[in-house]
Amino acid sequence: MKKIFIFIIVTFLISCTQKEQNDIQIYGALSEIMHGGARDGVIDLSKVISDDHIYGLGSMENLNGEILIMDSHLLINRAKAGESPTHEMDVSTETKALLLVTAKVKSWKNISIYSSTDYNSIDTMIKQEAIKAGVDTENPFPFIIEGKFNNVAWHIISPQDKDGSHDDHLAKSWKRKDSEVNGKILGFYSEKHQAIFTHHTRYTHLHIWYESEALSGHIDDLTIKDPWTISFPNI
Repeated sequence: MKKIFIFIIVTFLISCTQKEQNDIQIYGALSEIMHGGARDGVIDLSKVISDDHIYGLGSMENLNGEILIMDSHLLINRAKAGESPTHEMDVSTETKALLLVTAKVKSWKNISIYSSTDYNSIDTMIKQEAIKAGVDTENPFPFIIEGKFNNVAWHIISPQDKDGSHDDHLAKSWKRKDSEVNGKILGFYSEKHQAIFTHHTRYTHLHIWYESEALSGHIDDLTIKDPWTISFPNI
């Protein structure tokens, strides 16, 4: 009887841990945007950030801008090619996301990394470090990268034709390339959500964040050679 009781307690604790890590909410899907022409908002952002400790990223309805949420603080950046980006931090019930993935994270575990990585290898490195940190990589999870980025190319999406390809969307968006810059990256990892919130060839979705500029956007290329820090949910 004692062994059965201990087994029940352990099972309960594991279940609670998984539930805490898997507190991921997904709204919309890249496949519907790219191939189905979806442009209508699917979630009211004011409701999303009404809860505490929410982290998230995505795009605005009509593909009119990028979304970043850091600890329930919202940043929306909009821009068109050749024009300066704008930013918004206040929302109404009419402010909606077309695509959004969020997680509720009360605290983070920081890990120092001393090896270089780039856009082609970062998915593998994130998984390796997550496993070391005890993260269940069978399910989606968020992470934060902080450090000096040797190269980062990123964009802010702008309204697009419904039948355009990914390359068409990128060509019509506002783009920037930075070198030797300090910043943060919010990302989500999943091996089960390709064409949902990651592109079909990747396991991560990454947004750069320059807090002092109030700027954020979707990362298209990245190189990190200097020491950097990655943080996972502390569960």
